[in-house]
Amino acid sequence: MSVARSDELFTPDPTKPTAEDRMAELNLSLSPEIDYDLDSMFPKTEGWGWKSQMKKKAKLIQQIEPELLDCLHEGERVLYVAKGVRYSFVEFYFMGLWASMINHTQFVLTNLRVLMIHCNSRGKAKRTFWMLYYSQIEKFKGTWNGMLNLKLKDGKKLSFSGFSKSDRKEMPTIFQQALDRYRESGFDPTTSQSLENLCSYCKDQVPAQTHTCDNCGATYWTPTQLAWRSFVFPSWGDFLMGHTSIAVLEMFGGIITWTTLLIGLQRWAETGNTVPLVVALFAFVIAHSIDAIITVKIAKKGLHPRTMPDPA
Repeated sequence: MSVARSDELFTPDPTKPTAEDRMAELNLSLSPEIDYDLDSMFPKTEGWGWKSQMKKKAKLIQQIEPELLDCLHEGERVLYVAKGVRYSFVEFYFMGLWASMINHTQFVLTNLRVLMIHCNSRGKAKRTFWMLYYSQIEKFKGTWNGMLNLKLKDGKKLSFSGFSKSDRKEMPTIFQQALDRYRESGFDPTTSQSLENLCSYCKDQVPAQTHTCDNCGATYWTPTQLAWRSFVFPSWGDFLMGHTSIAVLEMFGGIITWTTLLIGLQRWAETGNTVPLVVALFAFVIAHSIDAIITVKIAKKGLHPRTMPDPA
């Protein structure tokens, strides 16, 4: 797939040093195989703090360049990159600040779409990828507290926070400019859902409710499969989704509920009193059910690899 270039979308200020010159000055480099609009990606090239901002952003981009080389189409130009955290009230309610550990996301705004790459807190890419055509965005709004809210054409709402101060200032403007330009073009490709899943391996689109990539043959866990495993033992589903830090914490909770159940069974066997057993079973079911529900909620947000692509 090829797309039209948009070199004239962001016109640099001729009175300011160019981003290309500043990067050369700092001895910074990005992949020459990727078409970057450096002036829109690095709008601050003078004034207090421009050096640290440019160095930090370049390091962030370098973390995902191998994935970008697989994701980008011919003629697709990168306009801006920023890292934020996807916000979910349910996850925050049950997991607190730990929820942010599994929701770090790198945003890549291009002249065609928005790419979203699941990453760790340092920006290193993990295994879940999404894409969103601008035509699927019904409403976009950046709030005073740094939240980025998107209402999509299929009714889904997305909220993101945790952006750096410079990104909170620059990203909404660049996002809106790209969105306006895209709407003027009238390009509206067919999708299976507004926020499309991408294969973790070949980066091809994987339609909604599908857990096998038609292009490379890789398979993915379904939310139900992961939920049942989390019900049997909390943390199992998170280990399979690659959320290792959270999984280790949940594992201790699983050990506690299993221990409680075994104690209840032992006392019932010794005394014939069913009360300890009922209490233990109740605690077991409630704790494991909550973990299974949270696992379903998380699993539905993207694809989680189960088997590698078909060698053929």
